[in-house]
Amino acid sequence: MKKRIVSTMIAASLAATALAACAAPAAAPAAAPAEEAAPAEEAAPAEAEVPAEASSEEPVTLRFMWWGGDARAEATIEVINKFHDLHPNITIEPEYGSSDGYQEKLTAQLSSGTSADIIQMGVGWMPGYVSSGADYFIDFNDYTDLIDLSTFEKSFLETNGNFDGHQYGLPTGLAGTALIYDANITDAAGLDLTQRISWDDLISLGKQLHEADESKYLLSIDSTMLTTAVLRPYLLQLTGNTFFIDDTVELGFTRDDLVQTLEYVKALYDNNVVPSAASTEPYSENLQTDPKWISGDYAGMFCYTSTAEPAVAAVPEGNFKAAYLPVMDGAKDDGFYCNCPQYMVVSKNSAHVKEAVMFLDYFYNNEEAAAILGTVRSVPPTSVGQNVCAEQGLLEGISKETVDICQQYGGTYEMGLSTEEEPMAIMKDMLMQVAYGQATPEEAADDAIALFENYLSTKR
Repeated sequence: MKKRIVSTMIAASLAATALAACAAPAAAPAAAPAEEAAPAEEAAPAEAEVPAEASSEEPVTLRFMWWGGDARAEATIEVINKFHDLHPNITIEPEYGSSDGYQEKLTAQLSSGTSADIIQMGVGWMPGYVSSGADYFIDFNDYTDLIDLSTFEKSFLETNGNFDGHQYGLPTGLAGTALIYDANITDAAGLDLTQRISWDDLISLGKQLHEADESKYLLSIDSTMLTTAVLRPYLLQLTGNTFFIDDTVELGFTRDDLVQTLEYVKALYDNNVVPSAASTEPYSENLQTDPKWISGDYAGMFCYTSTAEPAVAAVPEGNFKAAYLPVMDGAKDDGFYCNCPQYMVVSKNSAHVKEAVMFLDYFYNNEEAAAILGTVRSVPPTSVGQNVCAEQGLLEGISKETVDICQQYGGTYEMGLSTEEEPMAIMKDMLMQVAYGQATPEEAADDAIALFENYLSTKR
């Protein structure tokens, strides 16, 4: 169902009539390393749209917190400034940086009542915040006089940011896991990545490339993508279960299942499919900034559909394509799926909820804002954003290719106990122990299972 919905949304956007052209973002203060798609091209601004209900003329200051690279920061700040031009009494203070430590900071702020008014939220974190019963966020369904939700596909909203009928979060785009590669490198080595592949195929292809040229590796990968693009989908395909079974609060896999998965991770390193963790981990979550990626030592990488564009932009001489995602023979689940990259939420503790919602209406539903934002948070989730980006040709190239492929996978959407901060940290540590050779797959599995069981015991 999700695949059909998302396909329909993009198809509708491509059929839309011409709308506002994309404007080039203004320069912004230096922030996190770039990880987002390039800003859109400059053009004439579209006519501003004013929300149904305006705020009072009393001075209002809002805080807007997000993570992301330079392109995202520049575009978001320009949208903030354009909104201020329309509403001079509303000042929005940007708070942005790297994703490192973002969740820990957000949790502390929510707990102490000091969070920003508008927050970019990790999809996997939201269930934990909602289930805590702390009532942190407003329900956008209560503010439809200030924000038009009809520009979102109804079914997409129902499966993204909606909890028991409450629309606590608004999705920022359409996204998922991607596998991209430079055809210049793979073609020269005689590799074919145009067909559907298995996990074993990745090993074979990686060995073939490295044997042809010892300086080359098939994939660049870090602890984040090992978790997202290998550990989780491999286990899903192997067992048919999510990492944790939330209904019964238990592991979704056996020790043997986890050992097999970690043995595969070890095989990626042992067979030189991926470079050493010591080489890539310093660039974790910013693999496109690795000099060896830029120089073409790595043929491809696992990434997100929302970060494929900056990865490609870092290698201008490359000829990048989107590959199919690996699925094992006899898989019990596709393992991969298309969802959204983040949510936007408004703190219920905000002193200016209405003004915050007004800004998000502008952010999502104003043509000029959509032109500025482009695809910095992946393919836009609204008809307004999709129409503008389609007109400007932003729904083409690697961004569209990766989303098109991701939509072909109907795996189980993992969001719940296993996406909370503590188990995610355990997963990454377990994977890095194997990657660095500090533990065997059996040892790492045993240590992690003990920690997972201890975590689950606190949830029963």
